[in-house]
Amino acid sequence: MIRVDRYRKSNGEVIKPSDSWFELAGNKTETAIEEGKDHNVTNLYKDRQVKMALEKLFHDKCAYCETKLVAGDWDVEHYRPKGRVAERPDHPGYYWLAYTWENLYASCTFCNQRRKDQSRYNDPRTLPAEGKLDQFPIEDEAHRAMKPGDDLSKERPLLLDPCGDEPENHFTYDIQGQLHPVSPDDRFAVETIRICHLRRRRLRDSRVRIIIIVSKLMRNIQLAREVEESEVMKGLFSILDEYTAPSSPYAGAARSVKKNPEAFRQEK
Repeated sequence: MIRVDRYRKSNGEVIKPSDSWFELAGNKTETAIEEGKDHNVTNLYKDRQVKMALEKLFHDKCAYCETKLVAGDWDVEHYRPKGRVAERPDHPGYYWLAYTWENLYASCTFCNQRRKDQSRYNDPRTLPAEGKLDQFPIEDEAHRAMKPGDDLSKERPLLLDPCGDEPENHFTYDIQGQLHPVSPDDRFAVETIRICHLRRRRLRDSRVRIIIIVSKLMRNIQLAREVEESEVMKGLFSILDEYTAPSSPYAGAARSVKKNPEAFRQEK
């Protein structure tokens, strides 16, 4: 997971749905507030305009695990769940945020839904189903926003927000491609990994390929530096920039290797 600027621009314009969608969303939000917990959330939140903007905003990647999105086969995810909250059976869900652009994220189905970690050739176990669904734990339930107008800033969500937090300060990786909290006491990292199922095996195996490539790149950059091959270094850095760019799959893992290449060589 890496940070994504919610208001980043493309061709000089902020990436977002059309003004007409925002007008419709504003009207629907007013209706939701009037109807309260009985409001039936419509599909406006996953309108074509929204999906196109989310794909662009999140670099065609899942906001949580950074896996490339498959055309059409991904979810418009509500950071704050729209229908119910797993940690509070008495919560109606954040229905009043169902059409709020800042509450919508691009997510793969494996992060957003409950899916089993299916067996692998060298690991035939089928592991229990995990995934976000309607989970949204916060530090103190006394500060949970229960209705429109309640102060969301008091909630302190334990699920890291790719657009509001700095995820790379919370996570590190190992040479096997697995994701870990930088500190075992970091509840935000621990809960985010659990909620979004970020340690599933296929995801781990996809990250490890990037980690190995970037580790080799860093080693070759060091060798080129030692023999003062500036042109070679320049070319290698250009390749490294591609792997660590926001648009690249598992850029967080690649950046972790770039930041501390020695740690990955020591783990081989």
